[in-house]
Amino acid sequence: MRKRSLFMAGGFLLAGTLSPLATAAPAQAAMSDICGGVIGDMFCLYYNSYQKGGATGTRGNVANWDNYGGTGYPMNFANWGLGTAGVGQKVKNNAASWANSGDRAGVSYYNSNYAGAYDVGNPNSKGQLVNTYNDNASFRWR
Repeated sequence: MRKRSLFMAGGFLLAGTLSPLATAAPAQAAMSDICGGVIGDMFCLYYNSYQKGGATGTRGNVANWDNYGGTGYPMNFANWGLGTAGVGQKVKNNAASWANSGDRAGVSYYNSNYAGAYDVGNPNSKGQLVNTYNDNASFRWR
């Protein structure tokens, strides 16, 4: 009898552990084509058009991609499994497309400190950079 109750308790514990995973999977799958599977408030930039090649993302404003977070170091494109073109290259003046998994518009600017021509990335969507194609220097949430 003791073995049976331990077995049942273990089964309930396992079911309780797996239950959140089962409910999280559809949300993850729905967002995977927006911003590399990142859920919520991430603006991503890609080295190539159509969200291909090296990628990067930010949750905060970036006054200058060459001084990311005030560190004095540039942000570089990473390998997110979307192709290796541009991986290791600086993000500044090298982005071609964007994706926005946030609920606010994201703005890519031509100049540092949020100045000059810009492209607006609407919430939960993706697209091509036009005014800042390979001339992106800063980013800010709107």
